[in-house]
Amino acid sequence: MGTLFRAWKTIPMPPGATVRKNIVTWTVRGKKRTGKLSGSGKVSIQVDTWTVQFTDETGKVRRVSTKTTNRSAAEKMLARHETDIDRIRAGVLTRNELTKAPLRTVTLDGALEQFQTKMVSNNCTPHHIYVTMRRLLRLLKDCGVEAIADIRRENIERWIAGELQKRIRSMRTINGYLGSIKSFVSYLVDIELLPNNPLKTIRKLNQELDRRKVRRAMTAEEIEQLLAVADNERRLVYRLLLGTGLRSTELSLLTPGQIDFERCRLRVEATKTKNRKADVLPLRPDLVQAVKEWMTAHETQSHERFFLHNQESLRHLFYQDLKAAGIKGQVSPTAERWRISDCRTNFARIFVFPTKFLLLFTAP
Repeated sequence: MGTLFRAWKTIPMPPGATVRKNIVTWTVRGKKRTGKLSGSGKVSIQVDTWTVQFTDETGKVRRVSTKTTNRSAAEKMLARHETDIDRIRAGVLTRNELTKAPLRTVTLDGALEQFQTKMVSNNCTPHHIYVTMRRLLRLLKDCGVEAIADIRRENIERWIAGELQKRIRSMRTINGYLGSIKSFVSYLVDIELLPNNPLKTIRKLNQELDRRKVRRAMTAEEIEQLLAVADNERRLVYRLLLGTGLRSTELSLLTPGQIDFERCRLRVEATKTKNRKADVLPLRPDLVQAVKEWMTAHETQSHERFFLHNQESLRHLFYQDLKAAGIKGQVSPTAERWRISDCRTNFARIFVFPTKFLLLFTAP
């Protein structure tokens, strides 16, 4: 027969606590709490959640937290454990079959939908969610995974070995796929759809052993050439990207209301950034003057965007400007398109991605 109890745990002495006859009293968020003074100067308190204790089919005493403060719900969980043990002793099923039982009640598609909802609730960017889900679906399909129970270490390691032999995807890309599947599996463990993490022992590859693109610094002369061949709008776009470090998405959402023209500062709102953190960036006076002239010429209101550009079209125009300026970049091995690697000088750094490009500026 199992039992139900609330366990005890030891915590440091709370600030402002009073002790009387080994009883410690303190207040947390307006609620009075009490505990027992332990010999080490700490406080022993009884947790709010219930724990069930029972003897399993092997005669071993087990304690399992119910993670609920409702006694009636905890009693039902204890009854379910005792019923499962009776079924195992009667030979109806094994412990291994019992462990995998929850995996058959939730489909893989349902788990993926829950995982996507979790990323949305965590305020992940739409681009991050899209890339993660795209990698997950492709990896699961390549590994032949059709159910949660099919996710095993051997499948993923076999896929990694196959990708290394094909040498189509770089180690960096393979690590990206591995990070997506490991995040998904960790989530399945957290919501108790998996008893343990089967991918815990898989380590990321050493990306330095397979660098597909050796980046080089872009010189100040090359940047001047780029600005010289661009039209007025793209020239201002490039100058803002170089002078602020904004991402192309952040620049597309830029409004005059974010700029302090008197103190030459740019305020970036948390809702418009990739890391969801607000920031204040300095602006050069000549760049502020150029923005003023653009705003006056186009009669841009404080709440309107400066540029209504499409990232994809702007990316292609950027490649054309590079070619027109005579700046030689690295040609992608999978597509006929120009790529300029990041500049690691103290003047600027440029990153180019398949769906966006980014120019970061670091003051000398």
